[in-house]
Amino acid sequence: LGITDFKDMQVIAAHVRELLGITEAPWSRSIADPPRDVRGRFLEKKSRTGEPADSLTYQQFLDDMRQ
Repeated sequence: LGITDFKDMQVIAAHVRELLGITEAPWSRSIADPPRDVRGRFLEKKSRTGEPADSLTYQQFLDDMRQ
């Protein structure tokens, strides 16, 4: 994309979060805090690389959460 200005990257990331309907996870988030919303946890899991993350669907993720 050729975007090098950090402020521009922050604006783009904020718009993507808005489109996806997720909130920004604060850097100071404690493990004692309640879990994030379901969509946010799914996207965190999908952010990994490799076959398991690539093949994971939202429905599979929801099914795994119910177990």
